[in-house]
Amino acid sequence: MLGALALPLCCGLTDIAVAPAHANPGQGPSWGAIASVHGWYGYSINHPSRGAAELAARAQCDRAAGRSGPCAVRAYFDRSCGALATGNYGEWGTATASTAAAAGKAAAGQCDSHLPTEPCKVVVSVCSSR
Repeated sequence: MLGALALPLCCGLTDIAVAPAHANPGQGPSWGAIASVHGWYGYSINHPSRGAAELAARAQCDRAAGRSGPCAVRAYFDRSCGALATGNYGEWGTATASTAAAAGKAAAGQCDSHLPTEPCKVVVSVCSSR
């Protein structure tokens, strides 16, 4: 153990934090978000905070949408999954759940409740780290 302490102390490396390779599950970046506007969307996963996840999702959506308008965050999640489903006339639905499949099914159900002429389709379903 003395050898492990000697290197940081001798070489001025006392301010370096090292996470063990077996870090506890459930720690670290885990936030995700989904943003959309007028049929365009963006998503993010594994960010350190809700705000960071929302910012990244909006930025990805804004890049995809171009001049279609500013994207809005439709869902955010922490250590879980989120999904966005869209209909053929601009209907949309979002949901969060413990699995991507469950989130997608719930998002499609929410979108379908707006009575589109065709069934809504899941356009993105993603999960953050647990």
